[in-house]
Amino acid sequence: MILANLMNINHTPLLKNGTFLVLIAGFSWGLLGVFVRGLTRLGLSTTDIAALRALGAMLCLCGFAATACREVFKIRIRDIWCLAGCGILSVTLFNFCYFSAINLTTVNIAVVLLYTSPAFVMLMSRVFFREKLSFGKILSLISVIIGCVLISGVLGSGSNFLSLKVLLLGFGSAFFYALYTIFGRFAQNRSYNGIAIVLWTFIFAGCAGGVVIDWQNTMQAVRTGGGTFWWLLAGLVLVSTILPYWTYTAGLKKLSPSLAAIFATIEPVVGTLTGLMLFDEKLTSGAFFGMFFIIGAVLFTRENKPKLNKVEKKITNR
Repeated sequence: MILANLMNINHTPLLKNGTFLVLIAGFSWGLLGVFVRGLTRLGLSTTDIAALRALGAMLCLCGFAATACREVFKIRIRDIWCLAGCGILSVTLFNFCYFSAINLTTVNIAVVLLYTSPAFVMLMSRVFFREKLSFGKILSLISVIIGCVLISGVLGSGSNFLSLKVLLLGFGSAFFYALYTIFGRFAQNRSYNGIAIVLWTFIFAGCAGGVVIDWQNTMQAVRTGGGTFWWLLAGLVLVSTILPYWTYTAGLKKLSPSLAAIFATIEPVVGTLTGLMLFDEKLTSGAFFGMFFIIGAVLFTRENKPKLNKVEKKITNR
C-alpha cells in the first residue's frame, strides 16, 4: 500500500510540477545518511549497504509491478542499453566509485567531487540533446559548486587527501551519477514511463548487488539489529531510494536535464540540516553560506519544460 501511494503521487496537482518533484528527490536523498549511519553501526560495510539498497528496491518494485502494472516489465530489446545504463553504469558504478573515494579520503572531499555532476550533465546534454547552455544555468552551476565546497569544509582540510586516485574516483562518481539523468532521458524519449525506468534500473542494479554483497556479514547484522535493522532497511529502500529515483525521473520529464541536476543538489543542504538536528553536528559559517549559495541557485534558476529537439525526435522515432 505504501509503495502504491508513492507511485501514484502524480495524481496530486502540486506534484506535477517538475521542480517540486526533483526537490522531493533531493530531500529524500539527503536523508540517506540517517539510514546509512544506522546500518553501519550494525556492522555493515558501505558495499553491503549499497547492495542491499539495490536488492531491496528491486524486490519491492518487482512486487509492486507484478500486482499493479505488469505492462512495465515489457521492454524492447533494442532499448535495453539505456535501461541497463541506468542500473549498471549509473547506480552500480556510481556506488563503487563514491564509496571507494570515501574509503580513501574524507566524506567532505568525496561530496565536493560528487557534486561536480551537474557540469557533466550540462556537457552531455549539450552533446546528446543539443541543450542550450544559458548564462543562468552556468551561473547556477558555479553557485552550486561553491556551495558544496563551503558546506563540506574542504578548504580547511588541506590537500593531503587529494591523490590522483581520489580525484579519478571522485570525478568518476560524479560522471556515473550524471549518467542516470542522461540514460533516463533517453529512456523517456523512447516512451518508457517513470515506473518502468526505475524498475529496470534496479533490476539491473539489484542483480549486480547480489553478486558483490557479503551475505554472511549481512545475516550477522540482521541478528544484531533485529527489528531496528528492518526499519532502517525500509527507510533506506522506500524513503531514500524508490521515492527519490521515481520523483527525479518524473521531474526529469518536465525539466531539461541540466536544470534537474542543479535542483537535485539540494541534497547536501538537507544532509547538513539532518546532521545538525539528529546527530548534534555543528553548523559552521562555511556550511551556512554554502547552503545560501545552493538554495539561491535552486530558487533563481528558471524552470522550463523541455521540448523535444530534432536530435531527440530522431532518437524517439527509432
